[in-house]
Amino acid sequence: MKADHIQKVAVIGTGIMGHGIAQVCAQAGYETFITRRRVELLQQAINEIKSSLQILVEKEILTKDEAESSLSRIKRSESLADAVKDADLVIEVIAENMDVKKSIFKELDDYCPARTILATNTSSFSIHTIASVTNRPDKVIGTHWWNPPNLMPLVEIVEADRTSKEVVSITKRFITSLGKVPVLCKDSPGFLGVRLQAALVEEAISMLEEGLATPEDIDMAVKMTLGLRLPILGPLETVDLGGMDTFLHAYDYLYKTLGAKFKPPNLLRTKVESSELGIKTGKGFYDYTGMSIESIIKRRDEWLIQQLVSRGLLKSKKPQ
Repeated sequence: MKADHIQKVAVIGTGIMGHGIAQVCAQAGYETFITRRRVELLQQAINEIKSSLQILVEKEILTKDEAESSLSRIKRSESLADAVKDADLVIEVIAENMDVKKSIFKELDDYCPARTILATNTSSFSIHTIASVTNRPDKVIGTHWWNPPNLMPLVEIVEADRTSKEVVSITKRFITSLGKVPVLCKDSPGFLGVRLQAALVEEAISMLEEGLATPEDIDMAVKMTLGLRLPILGPLETVDLGGMDTFLHAYDYLYKTLGAKFKPPNLLRTKVESSELGIKTGKGFYDYTGMSIESIIKRRDEWLIQQLVSRGLLKSKKPQ
């Protein structure tokens, strides 16, 4: 079902992210415009969308008619002005270059109707800074997609200091209408996902640099622990389940032995001092009133069993 206020979408940029986002919008029923100044790049984007849709047909996610209908909703133009002149929402997906983005947003501000919401797919740049070159900072917002955008479910909606609450609400409904999972974030470098990923990647590289293990073993350690569990328990839920006091003791030791980068956050210590230790006390980062440890553990374990069986790491006794 389409989001209210949005009927036509324009995607600026047709690289890996751009053509994938355009595909998602078209699949959800939106008339979608893509634009590049070179016709051969537009054709390349269409070819890549066709290929992606074909995979979905082969995997029986879409029917052939649904794929063809999605493709028919995608219009192309070499002119930025023509592509966005009737757009209700523009999603900018160009290179991570602030000067280029600011230049594009100045043009979009001139070419787009006053109602048009301007979204940027930047993964780290300030939404406030990008919005500052327009006469509509209240209608500028971040929508950070993850690669490949046609498959990855998360979209971070990034609210700058002058982004209106109405625009945040409309954008959230639009992202939901695409079948994606929106999360809201204040404007800050790296937003949510990039900062979380950066912390993990930085530590993995540091361990490799220290000679603690091979690249293969470091990656396997993530795949066979965090990688399996994170889809069902996020990091804050993990702390609540394991006990905040337990995590604080562990991090105090890491801080003492490995240095300042492992200094426990003040919030963790405050929670422990307030006896908010997670599930075992009924409150931690989350409120567990009316919930049981057993039900949460069962949900986690059922997920892990399913994943391990699907990977051949557990053998099912069920007759084939």
